[in-house]
Amino acid sequence: MTDIDYVKTLKANLRTTFESPQGKEVMKFLEEAVGYDNTVFDPVNRDMVLINDGKRQVVATIKTLLKLDPEQIVALAVAKEE
Repeated sequence: MTDIDYVKTLKANLRTTFESPQGKEVMKFLEEAVGYDNTVFDPVNRDMVLINDGKRQVVATIKTLLKLDPEQIVALAVAKEE
């Protein structure tokens, strides 16, 4: 995600997908399906804690990409590579 043109295209596609009325319904479904706002964890089953966190990270990544400017996304990706 260090190529600004790629990020701009991806961001445009994400907006087209998730900012339409239908896309907002899909995001709502994804949030509910992965328990995005659910902070209750089962400490007994560590594998499920990791699996559920991974699901939440996918939704959080989409939300972050929609929120940030392409330049911010590239800067984060570059910093992560360093």
